[in-house]
Amino acid sequence: MTRWYSLLHLMVDGVCAFAMFGSFLTSQNQPMDFLLYNFCAFALQMPLGVLLDCKAPKAKNTVPCLVAVLGVLCTLLGTITHPVVLGTGNALFHIGGGVGTIYEDNEQHWCGKGLGIFVAPGALGLYLGTLAAKNGIAKYCLWAVCILMLACCAAAFKQAKSKPHTAAAQTSIADNPQQPKIAGILPLCCLLVVLLRSYLGMTVTFSWKTSMLGGLAAVLAVVLGKAAGGVLAARYGIVKVSTISLLMAAIVYLGAHLMPFGVAALFLFNMTMPITLYLMICQFPNMPGFSFGFLTFGLFLGFLPACFGLSARSDGHVAACVGSVLSLIILYAGIHRWRA
Repeated sequence: MTRWYSLLHLMVDGVCAFAMFGSFLTSQNQPMDFLLYNFCAFALQMPLGVLLDCKAPKAKNTVPCLVAVLGVLCTLLGTITHPVVLGTGNALFHIGGGVGTIYEDNEQHWCGKGLGIFVAPGALGLYLGTLAAKNGIAKYCLWAVCILMLACCAAAFKQAKSKPHTAAAQTSIADNPQQPKIAGILPLCCLLVVLLRSYLGMTVTFSWKTSMLGGLAAVLAVVLGKAAGGVLAARYGIVKVSTISLLMAAIVYLGAHLMPFGVAALFLFNMTMPITLYLMICQFPNMPGFSFGFLTFGLFLGFLPACFGLSARSDGHVAACVGSVLSLIILYAGIHRWRA
């Protein structure tokens, strides 16, 4: 299921970016449309996740898949209606696909690998969709993508129905002796780390990213960093991977005005995204929808300063360096220094 959800994640975010920058953000109501879309796409995921937690245990494969498919349909409808519909579809897909991926990650004992694979393609979808909209790509290309999305939905639902409805294994630190024990303040710490990552991602820019090559290199670094974070943390442990990645990110961010260092910094800084999600799931093993939505609420909070013009300076390598160090300190505040 994770492969279908990941592919759909790429296309759903791409369609949303294409619709927003190609249609809705060309109107006079740009700021309000942008705020409404982001509120629906990110903040709504937490209440939707709580509702899904109440229903999904009865059918751990089909219920999340149905929610994800509903999200795809609402997304397609949103492209020709309103940003609220578009954002709601985005939220439904993410919470359905996210919970479905969490269940499969638990059942297969991947220890967070699947989470990184699922979250990673979204950034690439946003980049490609925005690029297509700003370069006037014909809208019939959008409909071709929509047909492909529906085909992926059909394939995902067919696979979900064919899987036996066995109880998903609960996520537990004990399942992986390389993972740390968790402190009670962990949820707040994870939220703050996600908020910081969202804020810096929205506001910190670098001059080399203005070129086509630079923009593509930056987004690929983000995508690969998220995917690698889940895989490496499952293999080497959360504490070790978080410490090394954030410390190295802080160092290379100081030279991020140069493209090679900037790309490396983005790769390293984004490695903690699946890690924070996995930690939340370990803290709330019976509430994957809430865990996923709680962190996406952090993404929305991090978006608000940029929405209201409270941006970091364009030369943001120092701010990003400080953000990396703060992220590491905050994570350590929520994780015991010893391992199980």
